[in-house]
Amino acid sequence: MRIIPMAVLGAAMMFVGWFFGGSKDQGMVGRAERDEVVLVAKDDPEMAAARNKARDTLPEFFAAARQPAPAMRVFSLQVMVRDGDAVEYFWIRDFAANGNRFSGKIDNTPRTVRNVAAGQVIEFSESEIFDWMYMDGARMKGNYSACVLLAREPKDQQEAAKKRFGLTCDA
Repeated sequence: MRIIPMAVLGAAMMFVGWFFGGSKDQGMVGRAERDEVVLVAKDDPEMAAARNKARDTLPEFFAAARQPAPAMRVFSLQVMVRDGDAVEYFWIRDFAANGNRFSGKIDNTPRTVRNVAAGQVIEFSESEIFDWMYMDGARMKGNYSACVLLAREPKDQQEAAKKRFGLTCDA
């Protein structure tokens, strides 16, 4: 099983009050409010497809991050961190390219791996990038892993989360 932070709906936990202030429902939004994690099978085909879509569109993401339009903000990458056999995925903010490597701050609280901490700057390669996202006005772009998790929720919760976070999963 891989651990996916529920904060996949939010670009960065520093925005937790803005994104998650409010109801304590038991669906995905409620779990996101509590910064819970979701276990996903290592061979989950939908999550693999989400990763592939994110990786295929990385050049577009990097182009937008280099020259964002005025309404674009909160550019984040989701990366895989290994600690022995344990694997956990974290949103990284304030990232920068350093040759063929990247660095940035971990923006989630580790739940499984113990070799990193929230706020720590880590280095990673492009092959460790699992997903990306940014806000374009009130619309969230990317975050394909959240769309997979959201599709597994009841229809009313899907629509509420999409509306609340500006997430468009079918585009």
